[in-house]
Amino acid sequence: MERLGKHVYDEKFHKGVNIVRGDNSSGKSTILNLLYYGIGGDVSDWSPVALLCTRVLTEVELNGQVATLSREIVSKAGQPMDIFGGPMDDALRAPTGEWRRYPYRRSETRESFSQALFRLLDVPEATSEASGTVTMHQLLRLMYADQLSPVGTLFKFEQFDPPVLRDTVGRLIFGAYENEHYANELNLRQLDKDFEAVSLELSSISKILGQTGQVETTSWLASEGAHLEAERNAIEAEIAQVEESIYVSVVNEKLSLKAQEAAYKEVQDVQARITKVNLSYNALKFEIADAETFINDLRNKLQALQDSSSTSNAFGKISFQYCPACYSPIEDDHPAHSCHLCKTPYDSERARARLVNLINDTSRQLRQSESIQRERLVEQSELEGKLKGLHAQWNTTSKRLSRAVRTPSSEARERLRELQRRSGYIDRGLEDLAAKEKMASTLEALTNQKAAINAKITRLKERNKLLAASMEARLSVAYKEVEDEVLDFLRKDLPREDAFIKAENVQFDFAANRLGVNHESYFSASSRVILRNSFFVGLFAAATKDPSFRHFRFCLLDTIEDKGMQDERSHNFQRLVVSASQAAKCEHQVIFGTSMIAPDLDVDTLTVGHYSTRERRTLAIGTTDNSD
Repeated sequence: MERLGKHVYDEKFHKGVNIVRGDNSSGKSTILNLLYYGIGGDVSDWSPVALLCTRVLTEVELNGQVATLSREIVSKAGQPMDIFGGPMDDALRAPTGEWRRYPYRRSETRESFSQALFRLLDVPEATSEASGTVTMHQLLRLMYADQLSPVGTLFKFEQFDPPVLRDTVGRLIFGAYENEHYANELNLRQLDKDFEAVSLELSSISKILGQTGQVETTSWLASEGAHLEAERNAIEAEIAQVEESIYVSVVNEKLSLKAQEAAYKEVQDVQARITKVNLSYNALKFEIADAETFINDLRNKLQALQDSSSTSNAFGKISFQYCPACYSPIEDDHPAHSCHLCKTPYDSERARARLVNLINDTSRQLRQSESIQRERLVEQSELEGKLKGLHAQWNTTSKRLSRAVRTPSSEARERLRELQRRSGYIDRGLEDLAAKEKMASTLEALTNQKAAINAKITRLKERNKLLAASMEARLSVAYKEVEDEVLDFLRKDLPREDAFIKAENVQFDFAANRLGVNHESYFSASSRVILRNSFFVGLFAAATKDPSFRHFRFCLLDTIEDKGMQDERSHNFQRLVVSASQAAKCEHQVIFGTSMIAPDLDVDTLTVGHYSTRERRTLAIGTTDNSD
């Protein structure tokens, strides 16, 4: 923690159990609150001494990736977070440009720090209309047992706390929330909008086509077009005969070329428009193809970065006792930052640290590229429709020009003019049929699109039914695992509460924010403290044994001796916490504060910092106003 650039608390917390010890009102709770805030929690009830600090910096390990988190300390909630991809020492020396600032809340253009951290932690983004978006703060509320929350509740207290949000958080931490289910829900929401839009467009086109009283399908329109073409061919043949007779009888009669000139000008105009649209269309096709290659490269890069992270984490822990070539024993002593086998210098930590920023930057670039690509595809569809209409217009005008060139009109013959008028009517009829054929084709395409969307909706709904059943099964398994851990803690409590001694089952409801034993919830104040802490540690312990939990394997306790707790009962619970840590099957961290540490636990491997007193407080700030 810093105050105006100066360190007021600088301690290294180790893996496993960490005990912050000291007298009452010496600053332990302030430290735990600052830790909670530093890793993404939201705090609105700061102590006066905490507000004297200006910034909290925390070095964290997220699925093997080391990062440094920084947040300014102000009384207003919803503060942003700065993230540096690397350890604290490098972060303090790094220029501002190497940090990435993320807001507390997401927007259409910027992702929140919760999204960035969830990506590194491999936690899905849980969102619904009812619950909103789950944040780091919401998940940490089920991992931090603070002093100010009621002892009969599960979650850290906050003013606005809808039950559906608590239920979503509980399911997510229990591993009963699937990425695919969430993606399908988002897809279904978009498909419903697409289905409604297609249905509305279908209805509009059907009304237009239905005004004639004839079901104008593409096959019917093609038949009508063939009939008009045959009629026009007959008229053109008659026009040719009349023209021939005119030329034979009056060889020197002046012919008008106005019709040819007008038709030629119209053909030129349509051809120019087709060329212009074609140029735009071809350029857009090239952009789409080029962008698709770029997007695929970004996807491959993001996957490679994540695979690189996993590989680094896996192989970084491998060591050899014997040389794989000659089987001679390998000396343990080797230079720092070098290969223990061949002694070649390297600094893998700095390379791994850079992966944090690379993953976040690549993901943001991929999302922006995909958004622009969707806009290009919409524009491509519009250009295709425009080209189809122009080609139909070009066919009509080119045929008119061909007729005009083949049988130039003579203004001297009424019969010829009549035949040409009839030919013009037929041309307009063919143009009308072409427009209707375009609408009919659109109608058929929309009908097929509507059927395809409906089929996809049905398929996704069926898939989500299966996923929902699977998640309910997972929820049941996780519930039983947590219940067993909590029961074990209660039964090992000192014999103070009959319900704990005879505990057969534990009831906890995330939506109701309620906790009970043997269907009872009223116990003495100290027993309720034991019950609530047993749930937090029981959930943590179950998560360290079952990888399906999306729990952070992190637990923060600040209430283990609240409500008149006896020394020996607190000591017993502290030892149970240490035992749970020793039984864990994965890397983890437990941090708790106490003013009555068990004597056998007051050792350097378990404690953090000095024993704080009112004279020598936890935070090195010269003030007497420091609450616990």
